[in-house]
Amino acid sequence: MKEKIKLYVKIWESRCYYNGIPDEAPSEISDKVPCYKKICIAIMKNDKNLETLGFSRPKCKAYMDLKRIELIERGVLKPDNQLKLKI
Repeated sequence: MKEKIKLYVKIWESRCYYNGIPDEAPSEISDKVPCYKKICIAIMKNDKNLETLGFSRPKCKAYMDLKRIELIERGVLKPDNQLKLKI
């Protein structure tokens, strides 16, 4: 969790918050700007993946296996093919 918080602060400092991110943001724009209040709320909620700060949950291997089976049954994917990411 510490590493993700450091990454969150570093990302926002590289996006024009050179003097550090503010402690609190105005309520009208609080969902669009960073602040330490959001970090505290994420810690208090015990949000291990920090989804409230914009980090996404890691995909489960079981989910990926289930998705592969579904694509094979629909005929989108052949059993021996590997899924390719579009970047």
